[in-house]
Amino acid sequence: MEAIRTCIGCRASGSRSSLLRVIASHGAVVADHSAALPGRGAWLHPTLTCYETAVKRRAFARALKVEPPLDTEALLSVLAEYEAGHQPVSPNEQAD
Repeated sequence: MEAIRTCIGCRASGSRSSLLRVIASHGAVVADHSAALPGRGAWLHPTLTCYETAVKRRAFARALKVEPPLDTEALLSVLAEYEAGHQPVSPNEQAD
């Protein structure tokens, strides 16, 4: 049985494997591909629609319990790769 998480964009529930975990790091929202980075995380469908909804709702700062503003440009580029059909490889996985 797989864990169920809720997308901060569309608020729909989904399996952990269908969502992307994000964390706040140094004032920016960062994709956590391994879902193992330390810190409070939030879950998001890896789509631009859910990203845009989360930005509009100001859900990143609220879910991650940090003070706004947060830079989401790095996350936007990762999501663009997902939309193009290329699952990005995290820097930790590239070192292996």
